[in-house]
Amino acid sequence: MGIHGLAKLIADHAPSSIKEQDIKNYFGRKIAIDASMCIYQFLIAVRQDGNVLQNEDGETTSHLMGMFYRTIRMLESGIKPVYVFDGKPPQLKSGEVRQKHRH
Repeated sequence: MGIHGLAKLIADHAPSSIKEQDIKNYFGRKIAIDASMCIYQFLIAVRQDGNVLQNEDGETTSHLMGMFYRTIRMLESGIKPVYVFDGKPPQLKSGEVRQKHRH
């Protein structure tokens, strides 16, 4: 999912079509979410102390915690999230994907 430059195109040519909404305005709706970008967003997030969330083996878990709590927040707000895994993975993951395909 995702169209490069779409947000800028809309902002430039139809600025009144973009508006922030309170999460409660989506009560009872199913909302499609770009899962790859959501996971990437949490993977690059760094806590205030400069560290990422990790388990006892040192593996990054910030993406799991982020997805979990975001999903809980949506469900509590009456939103039914539909995670869509579509398209190429973000550039950050390209090395990991190549490595998985070798094994």
